[in-house]
This record gives sequence, C-alpha cells and structure tokens, in this order.
Amino acid sequence: MDELRTTLRRTAPAVSVVACLIVVFLLTPLLVILPIAVSSDVFLKFPPSGLSTRWFTEVFADPAWQASFVQSLKVATVATLVAVITGTSAALALRRATRARRLLRTAMIAPMVIPHLVLALGLYLGIQDLGGAAGIRTLMLGQAVLAAPMVYLTVASGLSAVDPALSRAALSLGHRWPSVLLRVELPLVARSIAGAAVLAFGLCFDESVLSYYLSPPGQETLPTRIWLEASQQASPAIAAVSSLVIGLAVALLGLSLVLTGTRRKS
Repeated sequence: MDELRTTLRRTAPAVSVVACLIVVFLLTPLLVILPIAVSSDVFLKFPPSGLSTRWFTEVFADPAWQASFVQSLKVATVATLVAVITGTSAALALRRATRARRLLRTAMIAPMVIPHLVLALGLYLGIQDLGGAAGIRTLMLGQAVLAAPMVYLTVASGLSAVDPALSRAALSLGHRWPSVLLRVELPLVARSIAGAAVLAFGLCFDESVLSYYLSPPGQETLPTRIWLEASQQASPAIAAVSSLVIGLAVALLGLSLVLTGTRRKS
C-alpha cells in the first residue's frame, strides 16, 4: 500500500499535465466557434477580422432556422419522454428481477454500442417492410432507443443507493405496489430521473445521424439543417447556431443543478 501511494505521488504531476492537455483539446473547438459566431466576415474565418452580431440576427430572422429549431425541440421532447418512461420502468423492473437479470440488463444497454448509422438504416428498412414510410415518428422512436439506456443506467445508479428495506417496510404497512412506487421509490430517485431526462434531452436534441436519414424533406431538425448549410456555404451563421446549441446545453446543466440543489434542501 505504501509503495502504491508513493507511485501515485510521483505520477501525480504527469497525470495533471495530461488531464490539462485533454481539457484544452476538448475546449479548443469552443474557443474557435464562439469568436466566429460574432464575426463580421462573410465566410468562416479564424481569427475574425471584426466583431458583429449580424449572424445571430440573421439566424433569428430566418424562418428555416426557426422551423428546424422548433422541430428539434418537438422531436427531442417526445423522444425524451419515451426514453424516461422506458428507462425508469426498466430500472425499477430489473431491481426486482431474480432471473436472467444480467441478460435483460445487457439487452437494455445494447443500443449504446450499436452504430447510429446501423440503427438508422434498420429503422428505415424496417418501417418500409411493414408498409410504412420513415418520418418524424420513426425519428422520435430511434432517438428514444438511443436515450433509454442512458436513462436506465442513471436511474439504476440512483436506485442502488436506496435501501430495499424501505419498500418492504411500506408493503408491510399495508401499501400496495403502485403506492410504494409513487410515494417511496420514485421520490427517492427523483433527482436521478431529472438528471437522466436532461442528459436524454441533450442527446436527442443534438443527435445528427438518425436525423439526417430519417427526417422528411422540409422537416429537418437543427443538426440536419446545420449539415445542409455547411455543405452548401461556409457562413458564420453556422457558428452562431452552434453557439446557441452550446448555450442551451449549459442552460440544461444549470437547470439540473438547480433542481438537484432544491431537492437536497427539501
């Protein structure tokens, strides 16, 4: 044990340097995108020759950007709702499972390792084989499939910290299973569910592969619109939209922290 502590002390500076390099690597795209978003140049250029808010004004006034943003909100909201219900239900069910728990758990998190392109093509061809056509509902289903494992893992982690004796005690006091679920288990993991919902919404809102393959023409989500605009022209408006997406992500994380702090105080 002493040798391990000595080794950790010796390697701590090197680990700190590597960690700082990784952080800089991850933040570099943000340091590039944000200045370009307020650039006065006509094309993507770094560093910008001047500063202006014209691209934000153009984005807010463009009906195409507005429609894609609203579409992303709708799709992400429905997909998050489905994922939260599915993932939370699976976490509660597998907590009580006594047989094939590992198999069911593996099946639940399997979508996390499936390439998004494979899932998109599978959904597209599957809907066609059933006589339908891929559309917004298919996209919502696909994004819910991607987000459900994340919700399951987050809620299951919260449930692992809950003493199972609390549920048994509630049952012994005359409460039935629905009452135990609503009054005991769900309140105890409410913070985990809220955090899982935030993560799921962020994943669904920013998902691009399924959106590109499954969004019908004229109903593109925001990531698809960014991709189409980037393939046609290198306008700083793309950086402005990306900055708004980053701001939304920060706002969601702030909301999650506020909900968590409120729950702890109560």
